[in-house]
Amino acid sequence: MLKSDAIKRSSLEPKSLAKLDIIVQSGIIELDALLGGFKAGEITYISGDSSLISEIPNQLCVNTYRTFNSSTIYIDGGICADPYKIAKYARIMEIDQDDVLNNVHISRAFTVYQLSTFINHSLEKEIEKHDPRTLIIGKFPSLFLDRDVPPQESQIILKNIIIKLHELTTEYNLITVLTNLDSRLYSNRIRSIIQSHVHETVKMKYIEPCTYVDLTRRQESTTILHMAEGQLRLEHFGMVT
Repeated sequence: MLKSDAIKRSSLEPKSLAKLDIIVQSGIIELDALLGGFKAGEITYISGDSSLISEIPNQLCVNTYRTFNSSTIYIDGGICADPYKIAKYARIMEIDQDDVLNNVHISRAFTVYQLSTFINHSLEKEIEKHDPRTLIIGKFPSLFLDRDVPPQESQIILKNIIIKLHELTTEYNLITVLTNLDSRLYSNRIRSIIQSHVHETVKMKYIEPCTYVDLTRRQESTTILHMAEGQLRLEHFGMVT
């Protein structure tokens, strides 16, 4: 798909459609009800210590294919992308796992410099090639805690990356989701750079037996009660859309 075609597609879509109709669900009822789904043209940052955060990218990959018959670009920033878990969720949703996996394009970055190079110089080419609906970056921004990278340089790289993501998300009308499941502390400056360039920050804190969810910008919250392992929810049977 040519860049001009992608821009044309984005420009022809009414703003109300982009905000209201083009959404993908996380598969977590309480989160989807609170957030209204992940929206095209927006960046959502999910951070906290709840184990649910690690499952959201897998479910977004499946639900993107299920909803739009479209692909996902999944940038792995911390060895977190797991095709087996994506396939497992596809089977739960009774969707052909091979079809789903063929529409999930995983790229891995092991340093902040690799991540920066890919996003600034290669990501747009991948978007034009695969025409994805969803863009995910897992374990963002764990790479920015590298002690070999001076804090000031790390912050400059992060700001350039997040600005580029904002441009691509808007230009190609992407559903962009950044996830962070890391107990280490980030500087206030790193946190500020991220939160000032995303449309919503979702904080998910686990306090047994629940995950407490807060939307920073909207100042709304909900509680997710953890279910027994293997217990299915209503949406697994197609009863919730």
